[in-house]
Amino acid sequence: MIEVRKVDSQVLKQVRYQVLWPHLENETQATIDIDPSEFAIHLAAFHNGNVVGVASLFRQNCDRFPQQFKSLKVRRLRAMGVLDHMRGEGVGSFIIQKAMEELKSEGVDVVWCDAREVAWGFYESQGFKYGKQINGEDFPAYIVPDVGLHKMMFKSL
Repeated sequence: MIEVRKVDSQVLKQVRYQVLWPHLENETQATIDIDPSEFAIHLAAFHNGNVVGVASLFRQNCDRFPQQFKSLKVRRLRAMGVLDHMRGEGVGSFIIQKAMEELKSEGVDVVWCDAREVAWGFYESQGFKYGKQINGEDFPAYIVPDVGLHKMMFKSL
């Protein structure tokens, strides 16, 4: 059974390091500068008492495409990852479900993320869409140093 609950950001470091940022020297460095921000929500998925998936939600606008969510209450989904041996077991879906519950209770209009190329299909399966330009074309993909190709994706609540 998978259980997702709110945790302190320190609980997320090991999975962040293993799954998202193995280029760092160690798991101690697997932090985000806004982890301790007042309205941050950190989620961990547990299986048999072990953390197997993580995600964080921040009150953060989309600076890369600032017109996309103008006048909306937004949250950013960030640093979401699931351990390799638990992929395909629904862990990511449970994390998204818990995240949506939390955001709906806050009255959030939209959640967005910088999605890695390998996760585009997952996010689509969870109801996320690609950010679009005024002409209807997807926003271009971009490289995040040391991590790889990303696209901005979002989900309306």
